[in-house]
Amino acid sequence: MKFASVDIGSNTTLLLIVEQTGKSFEVLSDKIYFTRLAENLHKTKSFSPASLERLERAFKSIEETLKKYDIEKVAIVATSASRESQNKKQLFDLGEKYKLSDIEIISPEREAELTFMGSLFALGHEFDNPLVVDIGGGSTELVSKKRSWSLNIGSVSLTEKFLTHQALSRIDKINLNNYIEKELEFVQDFLQEKFDVIIFVAGTPISLGFMEHQTSNPNEIHGKIMKEEQLHFWLEKLSKLSLEERKQIKYLPQYRSDVIVSGLSLLNQILKFTKQKQFLVSVTGVRYGLILEQMEKKSYL
Repeated sequence: MKFASVDIGSNTTLLLIVEQTGKSFEVLSDKIYFTRLAENLHKTKSFSPASLERLERAFKSIEETLKKYDIEKVAIVATSASRESQNKKQLFDLGEKYKLSDIEIISPEREAELTFMGSLFALGHEFDNPLVVDIGGGSTELVSKKRSWSLNIGSVSLTEKFLTHQALSRIDKINLNNYIEKELEFVQDFLQEKFDVIIFVAGTPISLGFMEHQTSNPNEIHGKIMKEEQLHFWLEKLSKLSLEERKQIKYLPQYRSDVIVSGLSLLNQILKFTKQKQFLVSVTGVRYGLILEQMEKKSYL
């Protein structure tokens, strides 16, 4: 049996199609579309015409891919940017146009639940008390077995608020880090609990893994341990480069080159608050959580 999921995020839209094999599954298609729905959202409170054009191209491709694999039903959710937008009707209109009519704009709590479930998939480790951190474009989810917290900051919103296309200036760096620290102070007690592992998921840590391990294959970095000093090396290196120079960095996806510095800065500050010296990278997340949820529901029918 085949299952499909779509995660409409603030920076990217992700499509996952799998075929069940016993209690697990084989990935048939795992696609990423650069849609950046959070573009200028903090200023306009609405999806921009450009972001809706990007989303329409993504939906057209998704419709074609679902037809190719003969998928009739897909679990499709939208997160932070869609929660905030005042013209979200256009999202639903595009969904209707491309037969993706069951779009669900999920709460931060539901996003956290799906993130936690999906991010732990096939890591090759068992953990007693993991902390999963999903750095998105518009929000960041912090999830443990006992509780979760959604921060209204992400790589896109931080970039638009503090950064330019030039190398990070000393003042920009101070302002960015001060802002992140103030936001994290609200969850300081949570972050300083005794977690046996910190797991970072989504585009920022994945891009970091690509650069560090010199690969563009997500399977090669899933579950990899990364050290604090590796993070510091890339954050310092990329902070000193302009956008055009970052676009030349091998294995850094170009659609993340403008937001990678703010994303890594946020990752770095979260790691500092947890007082951990290393973390795991997960390349799964919400879309995998949706697949696992569908499979679990099907098993009870």
